[in-house]
Formats: sequence, structure tokens, C-alpha cells
Amino acid sequence: MPASRLALISALALSCAGLPGESEPPDPAATPASIPLVIANVLVITMTGPVLPGRTVVIRDGKVEAIGESGLTRPAGAVVIEGRGRYLLPALIDMHVHINTADLEAYPRNGIATVRNMWGWPGLIPLIGRVESGELWGPRIVSASQGLDDEPVQWPFTVVVANPAAARTAVTAQHDMGWRYLKVYSRLSRESYAAVMAEARAAGMIPIGHVPFAVPVEEAIALGQYSIEHLTGYDRAVSRSGRVGTGGWVDADPARYAGLATLSASAGVWNCPTLAIYVALSLQHPAGERQAIVQQRRQFVRELRAAGALLLAGSDAGIDVVAPGTSLHDELDELVASGLTPFEALRAATSEAGRFLEVAGLGTIAVGAPADLLLVDGNPLTDVRRLRTFDGLVHRGAWIPRGAAPAPRR
Repeated sequence: MPASRLALISALALSCAGLPGESEPPDPAATPASIPLVIANVLVITMTGPVLPGRTVVIRDGKVEAIGESGLTRPAGAVVIEGRGRYLLPALIDMHVHINTADLEAYPRNGIATVRNMWGWPGLIPLIGRVESGELWGPRIVSASQGLDDEPVQWPFTVVVANPAAARTAVTAQHDMGWRYLKVYSRLSRESYAAVMAEARAAGMIPIGHVPFAVPVEEAIALGQYSIEHLTGYDRAVSRSGRVGTGGWVDADPARYAGLATLSASAGVWNCPTLAIYVALSLQHPAGERQAIVQQRRQFVRELRAAGALLLAGSDAGIDVVAPGTSLHDELDELVASGLTPFEALRAATSEAGRFLEVAGLGTIAVGAPADLLLVDGNPLTDVRRLRTFDGLVHRGAWIPRGAAPAPRR
């Protein structure tokens, strides 16, 4: 075939195919929640059932209004986002952070629309109000109380409970500030912890946090601790020498894992293992111990999963060890490395988190659910790392392309 004819065929092929990106126009610019959205032709990962192909999702007033086929009625004046076969799934929820103003934007910029703040502090309630009003851009914040602990205190704004008699005043004060979740911490005595748990029940508060050093994890579970953070308490129970923290996993006995996992599952305890930050903390140990810490914690989570125990994904960002936003993606990687499927890892950061927080529809895609969504090119159910480069975020009904800032509210 003559070269001139080959050149003509090539030119025709290019003209039919279009230049790179020409057949796929860019997504719309950021829009406020006051403008309805239509996201057309997407595969919907509802987190409550099978993936729904070829769907159109209508969003209005910060909620998912409808999910249907391509012929779904579209609201007048809606902004249309062409899905082009991309995936739509719930935005992520980081279930263990320590929030501060400087970090607020890092969460939605990394696909995280809700966080559970694990240590309340004076000024946090007004900050939450500024985020809710749109004055500041940040995630929905659900917070625990100030931490209840004993001397010597480790963190600012600690409420000291030096003896059981101090428990009622401490719990009442946190309840009256409006907190629902009561944060318990590491240095509470066994007697003070029991008194705090009894007062929490009486006040209708939900105790979460660390299992104190003086309290066997079995006892904490029996007394009703609702969530266990960082696998605290389990560390001492599995350590052959009774060590705590990272050290407890250096000489851990795997034969003890299954029984503890079964106990956790049967009691309905939520576990937020924060694996990724412990990878970072393991670097403080000699090289020979680091692998044991990481691998044994993964194996314990594998046993929790096998027993059907409840799991949450949390980063522990905000204490200058891991970065806010990106570290939740590291946590998802760690959960998969621990034997969870990508779906199970995502569930820990979406629907299970929403179930823990008892916000209707949060972490799912369903009619009436909060419109906190991610648009992703590629299937995160085969590779959770797809979520690191999502194409856009719907945050409280507002559309925000990746890398952009939200549009002003109208």
C-alpha cells in the first residue's frame, strides 16, 4: 500500500477517534449544594447490595433523591455529570482522628466527608458550627468527649478521674457539654474505670477509647466498652510478657487470638485497629521487631474478621505521626493486607462507620441517604488504591472536582 494512502487512513482514523480527551469532556466545575445534580451512566457501589450498572443518580438538597435507569426524570436546572461508566460509591469516613482547624480541608480533598474525632476540646463545638455553616470547608465532625484519665496526663484538656468518687462529676460534665460518646483513656485505675462505665450507662453515654492498662480487655468488654481503639487491651492479653502498645505485639502469642476475637464478636464490640499508624510507630523499634509488630497486628485483625467481629477504619491523624486524609488510604491498604477483601475494607470506612454513628443512610448510596459520594475511574472493589485518585467528590450535595475548592454557597 502506498505511503500516501497509509497516511490518509491514519488521518481519517484520528479524525474519527478525536484527539486525546476530546471525546470525554471535562467534568463540570464545582457547584453549590443548592443546584441539583445528575450523575449519569455510572456503576453504583451502594455498599448494601450488588453493584448497579448503567445507573443515573439524582441529588437534591444534600440527599440522594433517586437512583434509576438512564431515562430517569431530571430536575430542571440540574448540573449533569457524565459518568461514562465510572464508579460511584459513598465518600469515606475516617473513624479515628484528632481534628484541628489546619487539617480540615485535607479530609474532603482526600475523599473523606465524615470523621469521628476522638478527643473533644473547648472550642470544638463552635468549630463544628463553622464547618456546618460553610464558613470553613471540612468534613462532618462527630466527636467524643474530652478524655477521662488519671495522672500523669498525656494530652491537653484531659479530665482527671483520680478515684471512683470523681467519676460522677466527670461524666456529668461531659454529658452536659452535649457529648454522646465518652472517651476513656489509658491510666484510669481499675476501680475508677468501673465507676466511669457505670456512670456512663446511667447518663446514656457510649464509652469508647483505650482499654486502660489496669483493666483486662475481657473485663472492659464485659463492662460494655463500645469501641476499642488501636487494639488496646488485646496487646497485653496476647503478649507473653504482658507488654503494652507496640511492644505487646513483639512477643505476641497467636494461639490467643481466636478466643479474643470470638469474645469481641459475641459481645458486639467495635474495633478500630489503626494499623497504618502502628506501621509508623514500629519504626521506633529495632529492625528485628518491626516486622513482628506489623505482621502480628495484621494477623489479629485477620482473626477478628474470621470471627465476624465489627471493624472500623481509622487513621489516628492529627497527632503529628501520620498525615490527615492520605493516611486513611494507607489504613485501607493495611486492612486488605490483613485479609479483608477490598469490599470489606471499604465497608469499614463507609457503611459500617455509618452504622456505628447511627446516621441514617450514611456510608451508603440509597434514596434519602446523605449525598456524600465519590466518582472514581476504575473499580475500587478490585483495588482500593483507585480511591487515591478519585475524579470528584459530592459533599453534602455539592459537586467538587478533584483538586478544586467548593463553590460558594447560594
